[in-house]
This record gives sequence, structure tokens and C-alpha cells, in this order.
Amino acid sequence: MERRTPSLSGPGGDRLGQEDEEVRTAIRFAGVITAAGVMFVVLATFWAGSCDPVSATVACGRPYRTVLGLGGPAILAGGGLRAFLRTYQVWRARGTWWGWQGAGWFLMSLMLFVLMMSAPPIIGMG
Repeated sequence: MERRTPSLSGPGGDRLGQEDEEVRTAIRFAGVITAAGVMFVVLATFWAGSCDPVSATVACGRPYRTVLGLGGPAILAGGGLRAFLRTYQVWRARGTWWGWQGAGWFLMSLMLFVLMMSAPPIIGMG
């Protein structure tokens, strides 16, 4: 009885070391979500920085600043969850799933970093 070893070039599997459009798409997705989240944080920082602490207007109140402080992390968390969902979908289709999982973990880690570093100053807690 001849024993057959599975081929890495066949359908499904990780296909490590080979070019794969699924991995490129995951990297592109993570880059776009990262840019959107960082852009939101930068705009929120400018908005919160233009608020005058003496005359607290409605647009600079605590609820609005809280939304501004949590908006960037929410964008990154949503992107991370979407990447994890796509990981499962690609895995079920026996495609190259690890690129999407990496994108998901990257976005979730970035979300925690942005939450800890930028949210307190924007909200006005620090």
C-alpha cells in the first residue's frame, strides 16, 4: 500500500511561501481600516484641542468628547471583528485564512493601543 503525502500546491491549506491574493486582500483591508481609525483619532484630537475649557459649548461637552475618544477604537475593533469573520469564511472555503487572522489580531492590538493612549486625553480624563 502506497502512502501519499498531501501536496501544498493543491486546493486548501496554508500555501506558505507562495503568492496568494487572499493575503494581499487582508493586508490591504488592514491598511485601509488602520488609516480610517488613525484619521478619525487625528481629527478628534484637533476637535478636542480646539475646545475652550472655560466656555464649555455643547459641541465640546463630555458626551461628544467621549464619542470622539471612542470612535477611533470602535473603527479598529469593527475592522478586527470583520477580519475574524472573514478568517472563518475563508477557512470554511479551504482557502488561505492566516492572512485574515493576522489582520484581525493586528487591528485588535492597535485598537487597544489607541484606546489606552488617545482616548483619555480626548475625553478629558488625563
